[in-house]
Amino acid sequence: MRPRNFLAVGFLLIASCASFAVGQESARNPQAAHIGGAGQPVNVASPIPADPMNPRHANAFYLGARFELGPDWLFSPDDDPAYASPAYDDSGWKTVSTNKQLTDYGIHDIPYAWYRIHVHVAPRSNNLAVEVQHITGSYEMYVNGARIGASGKMNGMLESGQGYLTSYDIPDSMIAPNGDLVIAIRFAINRMGPSAVGTSTPLGKDCVFLASRDAAQRDASYEAAHQTVAYFIVFGLNLIVGIVALALYLAMRSQPEYLAISIALLANSSKAAVIIWNHLHGFTASADFLSYFAIGIANVAAIDFVRLIVHLRRSRWLLALEIVLFLSYFGVPLLDIGVLGGNYAPLLFALAVFFVPSLVVFSLLPLLLIWAALGGNRDARLFVPPFAFIGLLNCWNFLTTLSIVCPIMLKFPSMPLFHFGSYTADLWDLWDTIYCVTMLLFLVLRTIGIARRHALSAAELEAARTVQQVLIPEDIPTIPGFLLRSVYKPAGQVGGDFFQILPVRGGGVLAVIGDVSGKGMPAAMTVSLLVGTVRTLAHYTQSPGEILAAMNQRMLARSGGGFTTCLVLRADANGTLTVANAGHISPYLAGKELALNNGLPLGLAADASYIESTFQLPPGEQLTLLSDGVVEARSEKGELLGFDRVAKLSLNSAAEIADTAKAFGQDDDITVLTLTLQSPEAAHA
Repeated sequence: MRPRNFLAVGFLLIASCASFAVGQESARNPQAAHIGGAGQPVNVASPIPADPMNPRHANAFYLGARFELGPDWLFSPDDDPAYASPAYDDSGWKTVSTNKQLTDYGIHDIPYAWYRIHVHVAPRSNNLAVEVQHITGSYEMYVNGARIGASGKMNGMLESGQGYLTSYDIPDSMIAPNGDLVIAIRFAINRMGPSAVGTSTPLGKDCVFLASRDAAQRDASYEAAHQTVAYFIVFGLNLIVGIVALALYLAMRSQPEYLAISIALLANSSKAAVIIWNHLHGFTASADFLSYFAIGIANVAAIDFVRLIVHLRRSRWLLALEIVLFLSYFGVPLLDIGVLGGNYAPLLFALAVFFVPSLVVFSLLPLLLIWAALGGNRDARLFVPPFAFIGLLNCWNFLTTLSIVCPIMLKFPSMPLFHFGSYTADLWDLWDTIYCVTMLLFLVLRTIGIARRHALSAAELEAARTVQQVLIPEDIPTIPGFLLRSVYKPAGQVGGDFFQILPVRGGGVLAVIGDVSGKGMPAAMTVSLLVGTVRTLAHYTQSPGEILAAMNQRMLARSGGGFTTCLVLRADANGTLTVANAGHISPYLAGKELALNNGLPLGLAADASYIESTFQLPPGEQLTLLSDGVVEARSEKGELLGFDRVAKLSLNSAAEIADTAKAFGQDDDITVLTLTLQSPEAAHA
């Protein structure tokens, strides 16, 4: 080969090698363009420094639209505002790595710390931002001496942190013409560290980045959506079902289970809201305590709900268990702010306080539900799966935490994550969904059952009213020589008051008044039996004592645990009154209660006897018979109308007596009968 050709081939080989080297560099660093104007990559030739990650001259010239700052930073444990200035001489500062803890450098028990890094970007760069995430403690961010952002309180802070990704725009005017930036971060250090008081490290790996503003905004929006979407779903489910449960309880106060559900779910929604706030606005000690407070309320309400479902009465040991469980949730936040001390023993104590009551409670609750379900409790069957699930999750969480604290003793896998596209959820999110759906299903089924029972009760009540209207006489028979008046005012429910007025031989009148204990259809059917008995007996005897004795025999074994009071009175044409009483209120004559020989209420004893008492009714005098609904009328203050007032009222007409009792406060059926013996002149008139 000729020398000239040889040289040409040599040049070609050299050019090929150079192209290959550039290609290899591009393959190793696909973002091989530096941050230029408007945050866009530009192709400007510049030599790569020997150490581009050195915190004294970190070079972002070639490192694309996003550049991680670190892992090495300049560090000072002192606190001086001058440290933010780019002109400050930090040549004497220690270099620390974010891959290590500050305690690895012998640094501990400091309230404040400063981190600085010198970064070089392309000249005339603009539209830049600093991204920050996973910070422990509070901080202030400075670029070339200007404060561009902050998170948390710098003074009087117990505990703070920022797990979410946020970005702070760097004003274009703050970037030096030559592209030099001094990024300084002032930290207020958390009192408690990972192992002891005074061992907190505020800055870790992958925490601070330099990026274009557009990329930073996209990153922050993406992280916010993906970190909070599961909690937003949990928050919404718990809030909606909790409000529904509260509304149902306000409409049906007889269902305390609804109130327990409402408290539990609204507390769960509050917990989710606090977590969302922490993700979007930063973590604080007060938010930590509020979160655990909500967890305690939710779980105490869950205990009470299970107690109501399995029909357990509230006992001292159960109340003590609820108190212990509630207080146990504050062990971890107290440890986090250093109240319990700062070594291995307080950590184990706090974990024991936190986990042991929860493990006990959420092992007992599924067992109680299973026990009730085996006894035929359908509601308990519905809640066995969610409470068994949370019991399993508590055990899993405990073993996972124990394997982290004591890795030598135990190695237990973490809970799996479920991926839905770019979103993730864990088993706790799954349990929250199952719990809400189960509670909603219970509310629907229980409310439908109550509505059906109310419909049946309404139909029964209407039938009872129909029976009662048939049995209560609408028209008082006209009996010569007597002026008869009656008023019947039923209460809201169908009661057991009854009365009958029947003419007897010789021109007299037979009056019967009574009260059956109970309400609704059972009381109406008992009244039907008694009225039929009276009407039948009146054909054979007009003796009040004999009538009551026969009624008593009819009522034996038919009272159903209740009783019936009854008074039978026969008024002869000459004014003679013959009265027998079975525990009913005595009649009033001339404003005074008649002294009668009282017998037992009907249906209580087979050998009960009813002695007759005889009185004389003067012409023109009014005899008043009434039910206990008059005497027991109750005012809004709880005061009874009482016998003294009734004695004075007995001189009034039947309508006035009934109206007065109703206006005072009707609690029961009101029945009033008045009987007046007319003089011969008045009778003929």
